[in-house]
Amino acid sequence: MAGIAGIFGSSVQREDALRMLEKIKHRGPNTLSTCYKNGLCAGVVASKLSESRGNGLAREADIAVLFDGEIYNKRSEGQSDAAVVLKFYKKYGRIFPGYLEGVFACAVYDGRELLLARDSIGVRPLYFGKTRGGSVCFASEMKALAGIAKEVAELHPSTTFSTSNGISKFLPLFGDVYLPSSAKEAADKLRQHIVEAVERRLADNAIGACLLSGGLDSSIIASVAHKIQPNLLMVTVGTEGAPDMKNAELMTEYLGAKHHVYIYGTEQIKQIIRQAIYALESFDEDCVSGAIANLFASARAANHTNCILSGEGGDELFGGYHLLKGLPTEFERLKMMDRLIAIAYNTAVQRLDRAMMANSINYRTPFLDTKVIAYAMQLPVQWKVHDNGNGRLIEKWILREAFKDMLPEEICSRQKLRFSGGTGTDDLMDAIMAEEVDAGGFKQETCTTECGYRLNSLKELWYYKLFKEKFPSPDFEKLVGRWDPYK
Repeated sequence: MAGIAGIFGSSVQREDALRMLEKIKHRGPNTLSTCYKNGLCAGVVASKLSESRGNGLAREADIAVLFDGEIYNKRSEGQSDAAVVLKFYKKYGRIFPGYLEGVFACAVYDGRELLLARDSIGVRPLYFGKTRGGSVCFASEMKALAGIAKEVAELHPSTTFSTSNGISKFLPLFGDVYLPSSAKEAADKLRQHIVEAVERRLADNAIGACLLSGGLDSSIIASVAHKIQPNLLMVTVGTEGAPDMKNAELMTEYLGAKHHVYIYGTEQIKQIIRQAIYALESFDEDCVSGAIANLFASARAANHTNCILSGEGGDELFGGYHLLKGLPTEFERLKMMDRLIAIAYNTAVQRLDRAMMANSINYRTPFLDTKVIAYAMQLPVQWKVHDNGNGRLIEKWILREAFKDMLPEEICSRQKLRFSGGTGTDDLMDAIMAEEVDAGGFKQETCTTECGYRLNSLKELWYYKLFKEKFPSPDFEKLVGRWDPYK
């Protein structure tokens, strides 16, 4: 919904804060709201979506809130997300983030200290550091801190940073979420939670499209959303003949939904690769390939709307990654699922956030709804990665069971493909890289970055060089996450 940035301290220049906001204006091109008081120079760039989303800024007496995200707590009529955060801060103080339902990154200033906070998964991004003059600076994207900050860090999920007391964790208080004892009842309850999550995100009438890859997760969200809002547009991108194109067409025909398809090729990718890496703020090869497809998707969606639905989060919460099947015990699968959720903030979720917001497309993720997360975390591992009795493990089994009557059989039983694989982007990137990069003496076992990050392919070396053109400081390289935990 927005981009936030600011500087707090004794040597603060308004011009620096405005330059930071200018670098992230793509996150909110419609409004600019600023706050200058008692050593704080900060602001919010926001999209116009609805009254409940607001413009990302709320003030009362000495308190100011700068906000990015969506909050779904009950509220008074006309109250914006930022105003809800302000109310909770007044009531609960520094532990207020634990009471918020939704996704968020925010800054709260109370006249004495600056407090930064980020949601439990890290859906909305937030970085902070110190200026050369010793002031604290923060921004939604690290590109805004380039040339301003040193000692740059990313605020982790479920974490706050206070200028008075430093880093703290907060406990998300999800409330009571009942898990039935049988798999059938649990699947029914899961369906209810996801349907309600979609309803909450459609309620303000801001969403104009749904990203549809034809995979299980996006198809579930598309099916639920279409039932609520039949005129909702489905947007699919990919290369000629890619698996996603056929499956997305199958899904839209099943629903009778409006469908916008964009096919891209080698030349289009060549034109966008540098933009993709700068927007993404990463050189991880898995993240970059997916970001390219997402950038095409957000560019096409921008012709129709500034707010979309996405199926992001289903793989992390419901055991969608095939590497889980290679682990010998449920306990080891559980540990790996926890690991994949923990790193999503600077891998899968970062890819979605930067690629959507680069084209000013606000994204909503029903699978990452507060109540859906709380429910999913309690589901037994065997209901996620399920043995069908024939020696085959089925990923996301309970999710398939919950929605099998709302999907074509081919979609319901479809195995997971990486987004970049399903769109065909991976194959084209390999061919482009062969033209663009001289293999030279590249050796995976000895090719490391300035900060010791091991590069896994010639393609990743190419991405790294493009990354360093825009982010030469080692501080930024250290923030790059690795999607595949085995790399």
